[in-house]
Amino acid sequence: MARALNVIIAEDQEPDREKLVLYSKKLGLNVLSSVGSGRWFKEDCIKYKPDLVLLDIGLAEQDGVSAFKELVDMGISPYLIMVSGSNDPAHLLAGYELSCLSYVTKPVTFDRLSSAVEKARQMFDRDLAASNPIETKIIEIKSNHKPIFINENRLIYAERSKIERKVHVFVWNHEPIISNSTLSELYAQCSDNIFFPNKSQIVNLNYIDSVYASLDFFGTYKIKLNFQSVEIDLSRRKRKEFESVYEKIKLSKP
Repeated sequence: MARALNVIIAEDQEPDREKLVLYSKKLGLNVLSSVGSGRWFKEDCIKYKPDLVLLDIGLAEQDGVSAFKELVDMGISPYLIMVSGSNDPAHLLAGYELSCLSYVTKPVTFDRLSSAVEKARQMFDRDLAASNPIETKIIEIKSNHKPIFINENRLIYAERSKIERKVHVFVWNHEPIISNSTLSELYAQCSDNIFFPNKSQIVNLNYIDSVYASLDFFGTYKIKLNFQSVEIDLSRRKRKEFESVYEKIKLSKP
């Protein structure tokens, strides 16, 4: 028997939210959480990584469309069923652009939601059979104002500041983040794709352009990234470990 799909429900109107929770449970879904805020919706998706979301557009604090887009940018993209009282073509188009499986208009009936959920189940079973899913690593970066969550694939490298007790994190298509997290705290959240080449930096092995002997010190090496021609020192004691891990990364690429 196939496992129940894990779902998060985001609906700002409490009566509608309670109805969606009731219908979802009747349909055999495992309801992880139900929220009325776009911010809470994002936080719970990051925390629980649901298979499916039932998402209203008009949420408190942040609308459902922009909240879901931010999740996709972080590498979190559950199956999406839009639930809305709007027939605005712009909202229908937004749902299409987010690859939503179904657009269920309010008032929601059990039969309409049942059809949408059955479509999600079929897609889930098809995709599961066609692939071997790999868990996406989401990294929490502590900043001065609020935590920032990024997909590990977007982390290029991070380094400890020589002047202040901060870590500078360089992220693809994002401004550098000045973080209160230590390098060890960041590294502990990562997969083997992230490496500690020296005491002051971590680096994503997928952004390496080349590795070559350093002209500064005999027996030491430089790692050159395909990002602003950044060079990272590879310490002598880390060289063998690096060669082993980097070779595995290269062999795993298609």
